[in-house]
Amino acid sequence: MSWNHRILAHKDGDDWFFQIHEVYYDEEGKANGYTANGVSVGAESIEGINWVLDKMKECANKPILSVDNFPNEWSSNGG
Repeated sequence: MSWNHRILAHKDGDDWFFQIHEVYYDEEGKANGYTANGVSVGAESIEGINWVLDKMKECANKPILSVDNFPNEWSSNGG
């Protein structure tokens, strides 16, 4: 099992908002879960915080996933 940071799209009424979550993958590399809440930046050292921030920045270059239709990609045309 592995994980990485991903941006997930959430629907709040008619509005969308986005949060970074940890997304978990099975042995075949398929997304199969995510943290219930968005993640914060924390570590035991400044170097650790820089590592977390770098990983979070990397997720901005990946497709956004839909909470309503996980693990499918989000579409601004309806989630």
